[in-house]
Amino acid sequence: MTNYMIATILSLISACFTFASSWTKDPDRTYWYQVGQCLVYAAASYFFGVYPSIIMMLINALRNVLVATGKYKPAFCFLFSVLALVFGLMTNTSGFVGYLSILATVQYSICSYYMRGEIPVKINNFINLAIWLSYDILILDVFTGITDVISIVLTTLTVKRIYASRQRFTNRS
Repeated sequence: MTNYMIATILSLISACFTFASSWTKDPDRTYWYQVGQCLVYAAASYFFGVYPSIIMMLINALRNVLVATGKYKPAFCFLFSVLALVFGLMTNTSGFVGYLSILATVQYSICSYYMRGEIPVKINNFINLAIWLSYDILILDVFTGITDVISIVLTTLTVKRIYASRQRFTNRS
């Protein structure tokens, strides 16, 4: 099996974690699924030969663990945002397109601190996925673009499910 085939299989597994994080209503579970997504995609990045991505994915996994466990404090928000910005700028070889990946990571680091609760976490995911979808379109990454579109749809459906369950609860009262 070639490195490309292994990387593609790992990317598919990573996409499944992204789908799960988009579908779950539980904010903590959202972040735990994203830990899995980041770790699996770090492994895929190794096989793709995209080594800077490995470091960024490991940083993102750590950030998501801190968010999921309630330990993501303002200092961590600042640290992870600065790490993403500095490391992203140091490794960007793609010009404007590379700035989108930096923007997505910084946006998620900041919004993960400020946006709490079922719907705000989903809005954070939606915004982040929209940025990544723009990136995918610009680099012509069809597979990841399709994955992001599916995740955006799942996130939207999950927000509707949350609203519907709240409406049912309100109508019972």
